[in-house]
Amino acid sequence: MTRTHLPAWIFLCSLPLASPAALAQCGVADPAAQTARGTVFVDDNGDGARNAGERGVQGVSVSNGCDVVLTDADGDYAIALAPLQILFVSQPSGYSIAVDDNNIPRFYYRHYPEGTPDTIGGTAVAWRYEVANATGPLPDAIDFPLTAIADDSVQFTAHAFADPQARSELDQDKLREDLVTTLIGNPFGAQFGVTVGDVVFDSLSLYDRHKEMMALMDIPQWYLPGNHDINFESPDARFANETYKLHFGPTYYSFNYGNVHFVALNNVEYAGAGNRMADGEAYRGYIHDEQLYWLARDLAHVPKDNLIVIASHIPLVSEAVDANGTVTTGPQTENFAQLLEILEPFEHLYGMAGHDTSNSWKVEVGHSHGWHGQPWIAHTLAEVRGNGWGTGPQDLRGVSDAMMQDGNPNGFYLLRFDDVDVVPQFMPFPYGADASQGLRITLDPPLSQAEGGSVNRGTLADGTRVVVNLFDGGVRDSVWLSLNGAERQPMTYVVRTDPFVERVYQQLTGTDQAIGPATASAHVWELPLPAALPVGVNRIEVFSVDEFGQQHQRAFSFEVMP
Repeated sequence: MTRTHLPAWIFLCSLPLASPAALAQCGVADPAAQTARGTVFVDDNGDGARNAGERGVQGVSVSNGCDVVLTDADGDYAIALAPLQILFVSQPSGYSIAVDDNNIPRFYYRHYPEGTPDTIGGTAVAWRYEVANATGPLPDAIDFPLTAIADDSVQFTAHAFADPQARSELDQDKLREDLVTTLIGNPFGAQFGVTVGDVVFDSLSLYDRHKEMMALMDIPQWYLPGNHDINFESPDARFANETYKLHFGPTYYSFNYGNVHFVALNNVEYAGAGNRMADGEAYRGYIHDEQLYWLARDLAHVPKDNLIVIASHIPLVSEAVDANGTVTTGPQTENFAQLLEILEPFEHLYGMAGHDTSNSWKVEVGHSHGWHGQPWIAHTLAEVRGNGWGTGPQDLRGVSDAMMQDGNPNGFYLLRFDDVDVVPQFMPFPYGADASQGLRITLDPPLSQAEGGSVNRGTLADGTRVVVNLFDGGVRDSVWLSLNGAERQPMTYVVRTDPFVERVYQQLTGTDQAIGPATASAHVWELPLPAALPVGVNRIEVFSVDEFGQQHQRAFSFEVMP
């Protein structure tokens, strides 16, 4: 496939100018700015330093978080860098960037000559968690070593993790048992993992242990911050992620693999300590002008027929509409329209986010959102921590069930890329258990219990429906049901609560394993049962295919009593 570029100046001139405030925050015209120089090179012997004969790499994007320059034929770059900016490169396709001992990509240099300030805008700040120490004068050269990828294929797999979000050391234990142990040694052959925010739950001192655990997967781990990764004592949004930056680097950036350009955005705008947004919240879903200014310059150097993957913490858009016109919405990004304007030249897009602990969503972005290109999916992922590491009954390992309020099990994703196509495969926890079959079948209302108790055995009520929760599904998926071996019938997509979640909520209310109340789910189908069913054992088989072509099949049995 031929990759096409619009000339960068044409692309940039078609975009609105950034506000003066955004440019000031970018460090433009900062009298303390200096010129950062260095080389992006192939580190043949892996020692991290450029040696004689190790060639530079041309055309690599280098940024100060505002402007973007490309390396020249020798791999050299020069760019203005002001104090408190972070210099970073976009890993080019065909190469991997060096990683640290915890498999965190070393794609950045944090320029904090005097460290994180303890007085901001005249306000003294007592930082609760560790922030940046002084990095001293700008080095003469800041080099970035790369390694050529031996199998540089446009077909590859990546992991996606939404909201690991441990609040305590016990939560970290459960995260390790469910996620890390499952992926030790990289059993699915993923090239890297991406965590879309809420790395931890406000307890930023847990970052070190989290990184050490995730390193056991033996692949690079890319991160972005969420609303639970904030230094809440910060007086404004600019310094809201100082501890995050210390551990993971810039809060927004990009990298490439195959024919895919990954963009990590920080769309959590913090109001500042003691402040509130218009709706009374401490933060909102919003992409600051500074990031949009950078993104336009970053994308100017990307072929327009590449796949652009936008990773954010708060969903770009989340909604579901069923055949009855029932509309359900979730968290949104307020200035989504501005992002769409920048993305307009691209035909292949996929968005992934986290944040919503109650529901997963797959929204087709199209005309109703002001997008007039090829429709694309904005995907709110089911969460690693589900409804919370302390919710739901514990299994024999001591790990909580953590089912989400829409009925999704907690879990992670395999993103399978083929050129500019992506298939996101949801992998529920515990991996290998019944949940991995991809759906749940429930009768609503349940059969009335036989004397002495029973499970799915009793008297059938009039109007009983078969309800199917297709985990991480959506309105463009199809589900069929076969009753007692008869021909398959299409089930009806609805936006409603999962009766299974309703029952579990009632059973656990008032206990230390309580879950959140059932919320309207974006992935439920139903079909009425015939009024007259034969007494005795009945059999249901459900078949599904989602919009990405993934199929699931599951069976269910129940007994009707006279």
